[in-house]
Amino acid sequence: MQYVIVFLIALFCSPILGQKEFTINVHEISDPDGLNPLTSKAANAENIEDNIFCRLLEFNRETFQLEPALALDRPIIETLTKGKYRGGMSLTYEIRPEATWDDGTPVTGNDYLFTIKAVKHQGVNSGGRRLRAEFIADVVVDATNPKKFTIFSKRLIFMAEAISGNSFHIMPEHIYDHKKVLRGISIAELNANRTAYSEVVNLFADDFNGEKYSTEEGFVVGCGPYKMAEWSRDIITLERKANWWGDKVENKYLKAYPSKINYQIIPSIGRACSKFEKGEIDVIRNVPSLRFKEAKENETYLEMAEFHDPSQFAYHYLAFNSKNPKLSDKRVREAIACAVDQDRIVNEVFGGEAMKVKTPISPHRMHYNISIQETGYDLEKAKELLSKAGWKDTDGDEVLDKKIDGEQVKLRLKYNYNKGNVVRKEIGEILKRSLAKIGIKMDLYPIDFSDLLQIADDRAYEIIALAWVNTPGSDDLKNVWHTSSDVSGGGNRVGFGNARTDRMIDEILVTLDEEQRKELYLELQEAIVEEHPYVFLVVPNQLIMIRKGFDYPRLGPVSPGFVARWFQQK
Repeated sequence: MQYVIVFLIALFCSPILGQKEFTINVHEISDPDGLNPLTSKAANAENIEDNIFCRLLEFNRETFQLEPALALDRPIIETLTKGKYRGGMSLTYEIRPEATWDDGTPVTGNDYLFTIKAVKHQGVNSGGRRLRAEFIADVVVDATNPKKFTIFSKRLIFMAEAISGNSFHIMPEHIYDHKKVLRGISIAELNANRTAYSEVVNLFADDFNGEKYSTEEGFVVGCGPYKMAEWSRDIITLERKANWWGDKVENKYLKAYPSKINYQIIPSIGRACSKFEKGEIDVIRNVPSLRFKEAKENETYLEMAEFHDPSQFAYHYLAFNSKNPKLSDKRVREAIACAVDQDRIVNEVFGGEAMKVKTPISPHRMHYNISIQETGYDLEKAKELLSKAGWKDTDGDEVLDKKIDGEQVKLRLKYNYNKGNVVRKEIGEILKRSLAKIGIKMDLYPIDFSDLLQIADDRAYEIIALAWVNTPGSDDLKNVWHTSSDVSGGGNRVGFGNARTDRMIDEILVTLDEEQRKELYLELQEAIVEEHPYVFLVVPNQLIMIRKGFDYPRLGPVSPGFVARWFQQK
């Protein structure tokens, strides 16, 4: 009898007492660009990584305030009046005593120190994460309690808690650096020029950037509730760990109910909806507005689905490669912006489920610059700007041309977007028709999402359709708009910036007075918009369909709107 009882418990119960085992199937339009949380850049990669890895702190999805997750509490923050970091600050964290890696070894401050060192290693493809960690001058692990550690900064940074606690998933040193290579180099040395690194430290980066730490089972390892069980051509399967330490802790950010989470990679929204109808997919996000509207009026869908449309901390944009000779003149970029009909995009592409945006700051923020004038849809102004920039139709083929470096060049542009993204395709088609009216020929080129990110990183594009997804914390614009991020893998993919805008970005980070900081934000937005590096399009609502039969917290603007591991079967 005793063995029967044990068997039944194992068969019907998950590690959470009384919770039946179940699988949730989530639709993704494209593969993530790996699951190494320091080298991946795609938003859908981070959504999956959130189930495998943990952060010290998480943003409350309703109040947007920071709360402890892997950390026991929010950090003790002190202003330093003496010593090596006088005039700066310190943040002291302690990791939960229950927290362990999959092999039972404890999660310690040494793992956090390793994570920061890996971010700071200039050979690691960490991109903007390295800029975020720039203020961290040192991390000192407590000699008597390895779960406790202190971060030191030479400056007072108003975003220090948000960056140190929420910007990095903590990674196990003994998995990702089993030879403990980075223990032999200090943070100060890592901040120096990479040519000063030893050969073994340089080789660490080559290994860390490799495929195995991004895609292979057994090498993608975190202290979160799930492990990667499979990554095939069209599915990523996460399995809940049988003896996960978080089950011993009463903390909402550590809750995990499904026994499996399947991320089904389906570029076609039509095929995804077909699988939803058959019960093979439970959650679809980024549903095109027309299909979402039709589903809400369809009796079959009304019986099987719940519909949600939260706003987002995100914006869609078109980026210009300003280093391309055809786009280096800001008058050309402004002319193209004048050919973008934002109202039409909001109403036709997004079905009214979006709001226009004029700057890289969310309209939900207090420091959004409402005084900036919209570029406006104005084809006559666009023609005038192009003429002033020297573009004429000299051969009567209705495409403007101009001599550049002694060669007659047509104003023909390539528009890249990711395959299967109906929204970006429709935006491109609308823009293509408008541009044809002002003498610009634009060709649409859909490519795989991983390739899209690669050409963005390599600056091998002309016009590219993308989106930025932000956290609820204050805006850190250094990754996207500072000239130090205008490097391969950096977020400044358009070549924007000068000494003046760099100064403003740097000042924002260290300005503690909220009103002074707001003035800098306002001024910086004006400087960005003046150069037309992007066409800022819309802040969209996240259109999500969820199969009935689940309980889950209220959806909100924090990407992707829901947390798959918090779903429970009714």
